Amino acid sequence: MSGSPNDRQGTDLLVEEIREEAGRLVHHPVAEVKRLEGVAEEGQSAATPLILFVGIAIILAVIAAIVMAVVFFAYYEG
Repeated sequence: MSGSPNDRQGTDLLVEEIREEAGRLVHHPVAEVKRLEGVAEEGQSAATPLILFVGIAIILAVIAAIVMAVVFFAYYEG
């Protein structure tokens, strides 16, 4: 099931864009987070739902880690 050449080029472009975004995030994380916040606030990008989802997932993961740390500490100290 190979796609048409246009589909393959679209996939290659998407992969290249993801690599560029990841590179920016690794090399300049604070600036990239601020840029992504601006993109999410505008709401015009197709990536807005993903940006918001990842942001909420990170917040929930931090809360879960804190709660688990408190529970483990209470369990092993009690």
